[in-house]
Order: sequence, then structure tokens, then C-alpha cells
Amino acid sequence: MLLSRGGAAADGPRAVRLGYCLNLHPSETLADVERALEDFVAPLAERLGGGRDFGVGMYLGEGPARALASDESALEGFADLIRALGVDPFTYNAFPQGGFQEDGLKERVYEPDWRTPERLAYTVDVGRVAARLAGGPGRTIAISTHPGAYGAEITDRSGLRACAEGMARAVGEFARIEAQGGPRLVLAVEAEPDASARNSRALAESLMFARLVGTRVLADEFGHPAEATAALMERHLGTCLDCCHSAVEFEDPALAVELASMGGPLGKIQFSSALRLEAPASHPAAREALLGLDEPRFLHQVTARAEGEFLHLRDLPALREAAGDADGSWARADEWRCHFHVPVDLERAAGLATTRDHADAVLRAALARPAAEELHVEIETYTWNVLPESAGAPRDGAAVIDGLEREYRHVLDLLEAGGWSPGKNGPARV
Repeated sequence: MLLSRGGAAADGPRAVRLGYCLNLHPSETLADVERALEDFVAPLAERLGGGRDFGVGMYLGEGPARALASDESALEGFADLIRALGVDPFTYNAFPQGGFQEDGLKERVYEPDWRTPERLAYTVDVGRVAARLAGGPGRTIAISTHPGAYGAEITDRSGLRACAEGMARAVGEFARIEAQGGPRLVLAVEAEPDASARNSRALAESLMFARLVGTRVLADEFGHPAEATAALMERHLGTCLDCCHSAVEFEDPALAVELASMGGPLGKIQFSSALRLEAPASHPAAREALLGLDEPRFLHQVTARAEGEFLHLRDLPALREAAGDADGSWARADEWRCHFHVPVDLERAAGLATTRDHADAVLRAALARPAAEELHVEIETYTWNVLPESAGAPRDGAAVIDGLEREYRHVLDLLEAGGWSPGKNGPARV
């Protein structure tokens, strides 16, 4: 969905593209992806009056990405479906390589990591599909990914360097695609609690290092003149700012946007919301509600502020153990926050408060920041299938569409309050 704003837009982006991320749906086969488009995206677009080019955040697992990138006939058939449905895949998620909606995933979501050729091959496959569906030059399409590896897997500088080299090779392939008449592809790296770059500041430092390492890779392996390599790294290596992750790290929203825009493009904002609990010692029922959300699919890292100290735990079972110590820091904490994506329209979910205000503030800060290009916003609530009924979890396809519509309405209301509107005062497609 494309939104524009009347009057001069010199103080911010000239357009906003909005969609939701398809990682909510299984994506192990091409048929899975097509089913999600036909059964969820198409009816949602009709409800929202999206008309032509209804935006989505495309998610292709390794299987469908390889199938489309390696088979021109399959890719043409998929492009025909995209056109017939009036869908615009303006951004892509290439963080989970497969099995994302399967129990037992947890930290395996980082596998394979950026030290491996498998991660590179998958990401480049997604890039080739994105370029083909974009229809030619003139667009910028972000492909989000994790910052390198699960944090515990990186033990020294050599691991960070290997991840940086892998990302630089993706940049080399993206630059080649653009030089051959394709769109500008941006590898949009996102910080995540427990990853090799857990917050926005750490990610900014990691990307600075990656750009330095990348100049050598582009010169030695891709034959680019040394004087051109820094500009290519800045053009094709950027950031994905996930609001849920930022909130869990207790970041200042405006500073998070500033850090995400340093040295390269802000590829997109993933509009998402976490869970929070103030004064946990005074709210035993809410504590139990949070601990009761433990489930076998996704990591739910937990952070806290306690007497000026920042605390962090890997997942909810570790919180149960730590909170059992009545004299410990966790029991005395001012606030807990949990990496559990919940519907972005909700102020409360599952008996707990959410960080919706943080996501709203991140979007406002991004809209106020000077930018020459579009701002891409991707609603990313991928947990509908593991949310309890107390958080509005749907039990059938129609209810999922209802929930997605409510999320869209919240973001659209937020944009409208800032003077943005769909399909007015701007181009139909950029």
C-alpha cells in the first residue's frame, strides 16, 4: 500500500509503503507461498481497499526461493500470479531460511549463519527473485537478514570478519544485479537480542566494520576499482529496524532511528510490538501470565532494568528460575520486557502491557527524519499461531484476516494523523 502526503515533504520521506510480512504463514514450498497470497493477502487487500499494487513483505523459505531463482518458467508463473492478484512485493524477509513456523526452531532460526556459503546462496536467490518481480530499475528493495549469527556462536573477531565477508559477497551480487538493469537491492541487517549484534548501537558498529571488510572483498573477488568499493557497500548494505527488538533493548526511539540511518540506507522498519511488565514483584498474576507464554517454537528473550542495571535472559524458562529468587535482581526489577511479538494494535495482550507506544514513536521519528526516498514499513507479527486466546489469537483463517486488518488500521490511523493517505497526492507506483 502506497501512501503520500500533501504539500512539501522536504522534512521527511516522499512516500511510505506499508505491508505485512508473510513469515506469519508457512513457506516451505512454493505452494505454501501461493496459498498465503490467495487465501490471506488477496481478501485483506479487498477489505482495505488497496486496489492495484497492494504491498506485502514477501517471505520465501529456502525451498521456494531456490525453485523460483533456478526455474524461469516457475518464476514467470509466480510473476503472473503476483500481477493477477495486484500484489506489490516491495520488501523481503530472508532472516529465517526455513522451518520458521515449526516447533523446535528456537536459536536454529539463525542457521545457517553468515559464515557459511549456504546463507549467502539463499539470500542471493531471494535477491534474484525480488529483482525479477520488481520489473526493472528505479526501485529500492530491502532484503532483511540477521546480523551474522547467534551470539553464543561468535567467540572472537574472526567470526565477525567471516560474517562481514559473507555479507560483502551478497553486496557484490546485488551490485551486479543492479548493473545488469535490476533494482537497487539493499541487504537490510537487523539487530536482535541474543544475536551477534543485539541492539542498534552494536549493529551500527558491526556494519561499520562490515563495510570496511567489504571493500576488500568487492575489490579482490568482484573486480571493482578500489575507489568504488566504499560507495557500493554504502549503497547495498543497510539496516532493518525492528521495533519489538528495539523496545526489548530499552532503546530511545529517535536514537534507534538515527543509528539505523548511519552509513547506509534504512531499508525498512519492521513495525512490531513486545510485552512489558512494570513492577513485576507487585503483580504476581501478570508474572505468571508472562511465564505461561513459554512455547516450543520461538525464542522469547527477556530483559529488565533493576536498580540501574540491564539484565538479559535467553528465554522464558530461564526467567522462571531467576524470578524464583526473591532477593535476586529479577525479582527486584523495575520492569521486564519480553521478545514476544504481539498484535501491533493492542495496548494490552495476554494480561500484560505491550510496547505499542515504542513502535508508534519509532515510526514518528522515521517520518520526521530527512529522507529523499520512500520509507518502507512492514508489520511483523508472526506469532498468531502461538498466541493464547487472551491475546486475541485467531482460530481460523478469517479471524487471522480480521487481526491483520486491525493491525493495518492502527498503522494507517497513525500515518493519517501525520497527514499521510493512500493513493493521494503521489505516484501510483515508484
